[in-house]
Amino acid sequence: MALKGNEAGTDGGVVWEGRPAIGVYVAIYAVIAVVAAGILIGLELYTARSVSAISNIFYHSLVVGPLTIPDAIEFITGLVVLIIFLAKLVGLVLLRASNSYQLRTDGLYVNKGIANLSNTFISAMAFSDAKLTRTIGMRMLGRGRIVVEANDGRRFELKLLKDSANVQALIRSNLSHPTVRIEK
Repeated sequence: MALKGNEAGTDGGVVWEGRPAIGVYVAIYAVIAVVAAGILIGLELYTARSVSAISNIFYHSLVVGPLTIPDAIEFITGLVVLIIFLAKLVGLVLLRASNSYQLRTDGLYVNKGIANLSNTFISAMAFSDAKLTRTIGMRMLGRGRIVVEANDGRRFELKLLKDSANVQALIRSNLSHPTVRIEK
């Protein structure tokens, strides 16, 4: 996300441009995955040591062709946690890749999609409101969601924005006062 502020005239009228900021979420999901894998594997090992009848199951090796996997249950648990983490990661990467936003002096451009791109323009004349939503988790991570409403009933979400309060102020200040040209 790049805040341009008063540099609007130097970059073709671009005031602000951004994408969903996912870096913090990737780090949090990675930490949660490591902690969950550690707890689950620790519980499995504790159960295997405390109950002797189960220890053969937990300490059993899995032979797949020429490959031998020691402690197969723990390996499978780690693999399941890794797959869940990768699924979350792919969802976040797709969210970032498929959404981009650009506020220009003439209006707001909302681009959605990867293969099938949908480019929507909200002019200052069609702008109604920009509503900022920040859950407690978003506030802790410095993120927010802005819902931009148009006069014709259309609604557009700008998701996981960094410095969302400032972005909302920029959107309101640029779009609530339409530029009018007067010919001589």
